[in-house]
Amino acid sequence: MTGLSGRALPLLLVTLVFLHSVSAQTLRDDEQHLSAFLKNVLPDYSSMLNLSRPTCQWERLSCIGLGAQQRIYRLYLGGMQLNGSIPYGTLGALSALTVLDLSNNSLCGEIPYDIFTLSNLMYLGLSNNRFTGNLPWGVSNLYQLMKLDLAANLLSGSLPSSLGDLWSLKFLDLHDNNFTGPMPAFSRTKFLRYLDLSSNRISGSVPLETFKNPQMLVLNLSRNLLTGNFPSGLNWLSNIRNVDFSENLFDGGIPDLSNLEQLRLFSVHSNRLNGSFPYNVTRLPYLKSLSVANNKLTGPLPPLPWGSSSGQIQVLDCRNNSLSGIIPEGLLASSNLTIVRLGNNAFTGSIPTNLTDQLEELDLHSNNFTGQMPWALSRLELLRKVDLSSNQLNGSIQWGVTEIRSLQYLSLAENPFKEGPLPDFSQMVNLVHLNLSSCNLNGSIPDSVGELRSLVKLDMSHNHLTGIIPSNLSKTTNLTSLDLSYNNLTGSIPQELVVLTHLSSLNVSFNNLSGEIPHANQWTTFYDSSFLGNPLLCGAVVKRVCPLLFPPPPSLPSSLAPAPAPIIQPPVHRPASKQLTISAIVGIALGVSLAFIAALGTFILFHQKKYRRAPLKEANYLNNPVAFESNPTAWAAQIPQPASIPVIMFEKPLLNLTFADLLHATNKFHKDAQLAEGRYGPTFKGVLPGGFQIVVKVLYDGGPGNELEKAAQLEALGKIRHPNLVSLVGYCLVAGERLLVYEFMENGDVFHCLHDSSEETHHPDHWTQETWEDAHEKFIVSEELSWPIRHRIAVGVARALAFLHHGCSPTVNHRDVTSSNIMLDSQYEPHLAGCGLAGLVEFGTRHQTSLMGGSFGYVPPEYGQTRNATPRGDVYSFGVVLLELVTGKRPTGHYFHDSYGGDLVGWVRSLIKEKRGYKCLDPKLLATGVESEMLETLRIGYLCTAEVPTKRPTMQQVVGLLKDIHVEITYM
Repeated sequence: MTGLSGRALPLLLVTLVFLHSVSAQTLRDDEQHLSAFLKNVLPDYSSMLNLSRPTCQWERLSCIGLGAQQRIYRLYLGGMQLNGSIPYGTLGALSALTVLDLSNNSLCGEIPYDIFTLSNLMYLGLSNNRFTGNLPWGVSNLYQLMKLDLAANLLSGSLPSSLGDLWSLKFLDLHDNNFTGPMPAFSRTKFLRYLDLSSNRISGSVPLETFKNPQMLVLNLSRNLLTGNFPSGLNWLSNIRNVDFSENLFDGGIPDLSNLEQLRLFSVHSNRLNGSFPYNVTRLPYLKSLSVANNKLTGPLPPLPWGSSSGQIQVLDCRNNSLSGIIPEGLLASSNLTIVRLGNNAFTGSIPTNLTDQLEELDLHSNNFTGQMPWALSRLELLRKVDLSSNQLNGSIQWGVTEIRSLQYLSLAENPFKEGPLPDFSQMVNLVHLNLSSCNLNGSIPDSVGELRSLVKLDMSHNHLTGIIPSNLSKTTNLTSLDLSYNNLTGSIPQELVVLTHLSSLNVSFNNLSGEIPHANQWTTFYDSSFLGNPLLCGAVVKRVCPLLFPPPPSLPSSLAPAPAPIIQPPVHRPASKQLTISAIVGIALGVSLAFIAALGTFILFHQKKYRRAPLKEANYLNNPVAFESNPTAWAAQIPQPASIPVIMFEKPLLNLTFADLLHATNKFHKDAQLAEGRYGPTFKGVLPGGFQIVVKVLYDGGPGNELEKAAQLEALGKIRHPNLVSLVGYCLVAGERLLVYEFMENGDVFHCLHDSSEETHHPDHWTQETWEDAHEKFIVSEELSWPIRHRIAVGVARALAFLHHGCSPTVNHRDVTSSNIMLDSQYEPHLAGCGLAGLVEFGTRHQTSLMGGSFGYVPPEYGQTRNATPRGDVYSFGVVLLELVTGKRPTGHYFHDSYGGDLVGWVRSLIKEKRGYKCLDPKLLATGVESEMLETLRIGYLCTAEVPTKRPTMQQVVGLLKDIHVEITYM
C-alpha cells in the first residue's frame, strides 16, 4: 500500500495542479489559439519554430498535464521579430499560462483586455514593443503576478490604483512610457523589491505607502513631474540598494538617510533641493555613486572618511550648485574614485595633488580654484576628461596631459596661466574636444594639431598665437567647430580646409589674415561675422573683391613694334626691367579703362531703350555707387527715377508696378522689413496698394552679365508653376540687381513652426539637461502642428518635387530642399520655395554657391565626392525633412552622439536597424493614435536617406507611398 501511495503521489499532484489551473480545454485548443496569434504577427513562423515536432517539444514553450489533457503554461517569444497586434481571443484564451514573455519585438496596438484575465499568470513581460493605450483596472485580476514588465512602450493615461492590490508583486517596471496622473499607493505589495516608474509624466507627491515595502531594493522615480518635499519616508527602506529621484520637481532639503546602510546609488540631481550637503549620505558604508547636481545646495563638502575605510565611492557629481569651501583632503585620492564633477560651484583653494590612479573624469570648471594645475594629472593613464576652465589657475600648464592617449576632452580655458607655447599634440589620438581659449598662449600652432583625427571641437581663441594656420588642420576631418579668433595669426586661410565638410561653426575674427577665403563645401554657409577684423581677407562673404592678377602683356616682334614717340622732356634713366613694368602697368590700366567705358556705354544704352532713364543721372550714380549688401536703404535712395523702372508681373499684370512701388512696400528695403538672410540673398516683406502682401528677394550677383539674358532666365523661372511651389509673381532688374517678387505666406516656414528656438539642447535619448517644467510645455501640441497637417506638408512637397523631376523638361533639380524652404499659407498648405535659384546664382561673385547646392544637415553623402546635383540628391534632402516631421527634431545638433552618426539621419537609421524605430516618434504626438502612420512615414524617410543613391525611391514613388498612408485631415 505504501508503494502504491509512493507511485500515485506524483500523478495526484500533477492532476491537482491541472484541475486547479485549467478548464475542460485541451492542448488542441491551445494550439489553435497560438497558431491564430502567430499567423497575425509572424507569417513564416512554421519555418522558425520547427512545427515538425510536437508543440510541447518546442524550445520556446512548456506544457503541463498528461496526455491529451496537456496545456501550454509557459510561452517565451521574446526577440522573435514579431510584428503587428495581438488578436483578442488568442493568447488571452491560453488560460493555463503562468509565464508570457513577448518582450523585444515590434508588437503594436492596445494590449487585449483578455490578457488581464489570465489569473494564473506569474510573469507578464511585454517590454520594448510599441503597445499603446492605457493599463486597465483589470490588471488586479492577475492576483498571482510576481513580475510585470511593460517598459519602453507607448502606453499612456493614468496608472490604475489597482496596481497596489497585487500583493504577490515583486518586480514592476513601467519606465519609458507616457503615463500621467498621480502615482498609485502600493499599499498591499509587501514583497515589492523592484519599482521603476522612470521616464513618464507622473505628477503629484510620492504616496507614503511606497516606503512601507521593507524588501525594496531598487526605487527609480526619475524623469517625472513629481513635486513636494523630498520624501522623508525613504529612511524606512533599510534594505534599499538604488535610489534615483533625479529630474523631478522636489524641493526642500535631503533628510536623514543614515538607516540606508545597504545603499549603493543615490541620485537626486536636477531638482530644486536646497540646504547643506547631506553629511549623513557620506557615512553610508557601501555608497558607490552620489549625484546631487543641478540643485541649490550650499555649504562645504564634508570631510573624510566617506563610506568605509576602503573607499567605496566611485562617482561624485555635485555640479551646478552653490557649494563652497575647499575640497576635503584625501577625497580625490579615494582608491575607487573614477568620476568627480564639482563644476559651477564656489569652491576655493588649490586643487589637491594627491589623485587616485583610477580617475577617469575630473570636472572642476567655473569655480575659484587658485594655484598650480596639478602635476599628478600627467600620470593618470585612464583619464578621459579634464575640465579646469574658468578658474584662477596660474603658473605653467602641465602639458604632460597631452601624452595621455585615453584623453578625449581637455578644457583649460579662461585661466591666467603663465605665458608659454603650445605643445606637441601627436599623442592625443582620441581627443574629441580641445578648449585652450584665454590661456595666455603664444607662439605658433604646431603642425601636430593635424594628428588629432578624432577632434570635433577646437578653440584656441583669445591668446597671443602667431604664424599661420597649419594646412594639415585639414586632416581633422571630424571637426565641427573651429575658433581661432582674437590672436595674431597671419597668412591666408589654407584652401585645404574645404575638406572639413562637417564644419558648422567657424570663427577666425580679429587676426591678421589675408588672401581669399575658401568658398567651397561648408565654407559657402558661413557669414561675415566669422571673419571680422581681418581687413586683408577678401571674397564673397566679406564683400571684398579679391585683386585680379593680370599676366604681363606678350612682347611684340621688333618688326611689328610701333616707332617710339619723340621724347619732349629730358630722359630719366631707369633699368630696362623697370621700364617694362611701368609700360605693362600703363597698358593694363588703359585696357581696363577702355573695357569699363565700353561696358558702361552698353549698360546705359540698354537702360535708355528699355526704361527711358536720364543717362546723365545714371552715369553720376555709377560713378560712386553704394552696394546693396552694405546698405540696402542707401542703395535704394541712389537709384534715379525709380518710377520709370518697371516690375514685370506674371500674375496681376494690371497692377502696373514699378520699382518705386517696391521701395514704398518695403520702406526702401529697411532692415525692419527684412524677413531673413537666405542662402541666395535677403528677403523683405512688403504690402502693395490694395493690401496685396509680397516678399521681395534680392538675389546675390550671378548668372550672365547681359541684362537681356538675366531677364530671359527669370522669364523661364516664372513659367514653372505648381500648386505646391512658391511661384515667381514678378521680377525687376535695377542697377545690376535682380529683385524677385513672391506672394507672402502667412504661416511662415516649416522649420520655425516645427522647432522652437529654445528647444533641443539635449541628446534625443536623455533628458539630463532639461527641467520638467520645460518638458511639460513641450507635450502641448497646437493643432497647426498635428500629425495630419504634417502629413499634408509631406505629401504637398513630394508632389512639388515629383513635378520638378518628372513634369518639367528639362528636369529641374531643386538642390536646397529644407524645412526652412517650405512655406505655409493661411490654410497650412505647403509651398516649396527656392525653386531654380541655385542655377541663377551659382556663378556669382558675391556669394559663390557650389554647383551641388544644399544646406548643412540636408546634403546627401555623395555630394562630398561629386559636384553634380541629381534628383536623387533632392530625394535625400526630402527624406531628412520627413524625419524632421516625424521626430520633431532638427537635422543636426551636438546632442546627436557620434555613435548615431552625429545627426538626425544617423540617429534614426541606427534605431531602425536596432528595431527601435518607435523611439524616434515625436513624443508630443504619441497620444493621438497615429503611431502606425508616423512609423510608416519614418520608414519612407529611411528609404529616402539611403546612403547609396540608386537605392532611394523616385519622387513619384514617394508620393504614392505617402498617399497610401491614408491620413484623414481633421483640422482645417
